[in-house]
Amino acid sequence: MKKLLLFIAMVLPLLAFAQPAGRIVYQEKVNLHRGLGPDQEEQKALIPEWQTSRAVLLYDGQASLYKAMEEDESEINREEGGARINIRIRRGSDSMYRNYPENKQVEVRDFMGKKFLIDTEMKGREWKITTEQKSINGDVCQKAVFTDEEGAEVVAWFAPSIPAPIGPGEFYGLPGAILMVDVDNGRRLYEAIQVDLMGEAPEIEAPTEGKKIDKAEYDKMVEERMREMGGSGRHGIRIIRQ
Repeated sequence: MKKLLLFIAMVLPLLAFAQPAGRIVYQEKVNLHRGLGPDQEEQKALIPEWQTSRAVLLYDGQASLYKAMEEDESEINREEGGARINIRIRRGSDSMYRNYPENKQVEVRDFMGKKFLIDTEMKGREWKITTEQKSINGDVCQKAVFTDEEGAEVVAWFAPSIPAPIGPGEFYGLPGAILMVDVDNGRRLYEAIQVDLMGEAPEIEAPTEGKKIDKAEYDKMVEERMREMGGSGRHGIRIIRQ
């Protein structure tokens, strides 16, 4: 067996057929300090280093839905140099739907109290699968890596014993469910804390609630809105000087 096998993500959807339905609960951790810009070092003392939340991945053999299990928002207000600083740390109600046979992806984004619906095709990634293995919750998992659009290394661990190309958030396309992901050496972490295989498939439907918007248009809107507010927002952080 070769030490490294190269897989194109889009040739794997057929693995999703005739597989046991199930749900996987993940713990997500985001390093909020690394999400701050170089001009915001003083803000590290105001917020916790980690934001932790839970999300669930449902799958039925053809489609999957990844969504937050709860919404959470904390707010910190303080005066500094005559200005009022408002810091909001939020885990919203975003969700990600995929239909593998149809190569379809529907994403719901929650921004400024409004829901937006982004309908796109699934984009394939080139994963490098290694022979390195480890156990996660009793499942033997194999290591795979790729470099994302920002140049950050993404390390994933997938379970061949759950032969469906599913995973948390934007990560998928391996010959087994992804149970752990490390983005950029600890900037974002996903870890499966509960895996349930069920005989009856859960009801999964593509989301329809929200304003339809193009992905590029949505990204531009967020950037412009944050600039207008005199703050910045990355990875769930919004810091506003008033």
